[in-house]
Amino acid sequence: MFIKNTTPYVGRLKFKFEKYPHYTGGGAGVLNKVHLDLGFTKLVSRMIPYNNNGGWVVNSQATKLITNYTGGKIGTHTFKNNGEHVLENSFLANDGTYIGDIETAWWYYNNKFYVCKEYPHGVAIKLKTYSPVIRLVNSIEDTYENFITEQIENDNVEGYYGYTHRGGTLFKIGDRMFDNYYLPAASDYTEEEWNEFNSKFQKSIKNADEVDMKYIYNEGISSVIPFNKRGKKVIENWKEAKEAAVSLSKYLG
Repeated sequence: MFIKNTTPYVGRLKFKFEKYPHYTGGGAGVLNKVHLDLGFTKLVSRMIPYNNNGGWVVNSQATKLITNYTGGKIGTHTFKNNGEHVLENSFLANDGTYIGDIETAWWYYNNKFYVCKEYPHGVAIKLKTYSPVIRLVNSIEDTYENFITEQIENDNVEGYYGYTHRGGTLFKIGDRMFDNYYLPAASDYTEEEWNEFNSKFQKSIKNADEVDMKYIYNEGISSVIPFNKRGKKVIENWKEAKEAAVSLSKYLG
């Protein structure tokens, strides 16, 4: 049976039954795909990458796609923490800012994300399509600002995605500016929206355990309101969408 490799690595694929397949580690490799979810267990394929000098072998085609479409690049990241450390196959902004590892880069490519120059570590521009004409922003004539303006003018921007390892949300024109200090008021929403939030809030209280109740007690009804609706001001342009994504990334961080 032919199994498509959905990872950025080169190696061998194998089938396994696992209840919790979303892990990464040594000889177990990484999850490739869930083929059948039986509830109590799942039939999955796992990628067991080949090793090269202590690291996993990265697919050169994946690296090419990442470089050509995401606005970032794959390179070496060096940092100092009780000595000098080197991270190979890191995902970097064009100015060298560290964004994440190769899997973060592959996640960008698969979600049609483009590196946000102003806040590369925690915010991505989500494009509607990765057109074959998307080009590298690497010359005076072809600036980042011109590129983003062109994508906006061609209606190819879906939104700004703010994220950390704890989660993320897409912000679009018409959503709300995320405000961590905002106290939700019925007057800021339609009757239908407010009734939906109240219904979810009551259910969350009913089904909460002791840990959940602490979060619900601290957050109140905000605990069930999506991040892109948690604020008073409506987003009117892409600059405000970017600001909202940055605010969320800082909050989650």
